[in-house]
Amino acid sequence: MIRKIGVLGLGQMGGTVARMLLAQGHKLCAVDRPSAQWLREAGGLLVADAKTLGDVADIVILLLSREEDVEVAVFGPGGLAGGGREGFIVADMGTFGVALKERIRDALAPSGTVVLDTPISGTPDAIKTGRAVIMLSGDQTACKAIRPVFEILAPKCPYVGPFGHGMKLKFVLNAMVTNHVLVAAEALNMGIASGLDAQQIIDAVTSSVATSTQFELRAPVMAERKWQPAPAPARLVEKDTRYIVEHAEALGVAAPISRLTRDYYAKVAEMGRLEDELSVIYEALEADNESDL
Repeated sequence: MIRKIGVLGLGQMGGTVARMLLAQGHKLCAVDRPSAQWLREAGGLLVADAKTLGDVADIVILLLSREEDVEVAVFGPGGLAGGGREGFIVADMGTFGVALKERIRDALAPSGTVVLDTPISGTPDAIKTGRAVIMLSGDQTACKAIRPVFEILAPKCPYVGPFGHGMKLKFVLNAMVTNHVLVAAEALNMGIASGLDAQQIIDAVTSSVATSTQFELRAPVMAERKWQPAPAPARLVEKDTRYIVEHAEALGVAAPISRLTRDYYAKVAEMGRLEDELSVIYEALEADNESDL
């Protein structure tokens, strides 16, 4: 029975997850950090390090966004891999290469801990509005045990197969999302350069078969250049596009559009715009207009 849930990583996504679980009456714990004091005030427990978090929680949800954070929180001194026990479940919701997730699984396996690959598709806003999807992969019994917790966060939590299949499926989804954002930026950029009004373009596209979810979400942001607030910052998808291309290269499959999307988000990084809304790829693309003339 799941009595206490640990959340490792209380950033934008982790904080949203923690608040939603608290609202449903779950007991939560996290590592003591200055940014985590709100959890104590909300009735949660703060502990010294990730190993202690694993000792006191029945499951730990990993929501770390950077590989260097994983190295410290999982493999470093006081890290999660230093503990573990039979029946303990770690659900890794992060977006990383499958090889890193396998390292986490293999490091905790000797203790009897079951590590699951359970990435989430969606932004914090998508979680709040019930539009997120969590893909469960790994040990089926453990996936069944944590599903009631995850269904608080996402109405759809399908079991997608062996460990790693969740991440592989997320690569497919994220490739489509990020590539569609670039296509939306290209179309809007070309239309405006042609002398068309941005709203005219948006109205025409959204009422036609050419529309897409990403165009409908991102084109108005691009047209208004409203890069803040950024519930979905470019920082996250810049990382994702690199993982997508690395995965494609490891498979030996063609991924020309994903490579182009990766390169434009790399340009966003060079521009120092990673904290802006991911639609800011529009300005990275637009910056090439004059250089191509």
